[in-house]
Amino acid sequence: MPHTQPAPDDALAEHPLEYSDPELRVYTDEEAEDIFDSVVHYMPLMLPLMGALQIFMLALIAVWMA
Repeated sequence: MPHTQPAPDDALAEHPLEYSDPELRVYTDEEAEDIFDSVVHYMPLMLPLMGALQIFMLALIAVWMA
């Protein structure tokens, strides 16, 4: 069964500046990049903290089950 629509990457590559919804274009041009940039500088702090929390919770589960 052949696909009637192009793959998402192909569709975006052919028409990167055409949007059916003007609000979507505003979001993708401004807010999407701002959200990513605002989170990146927290990663060196959050990754070790979440790893420590996960290890603690796994140890707690192991002690509880023993």
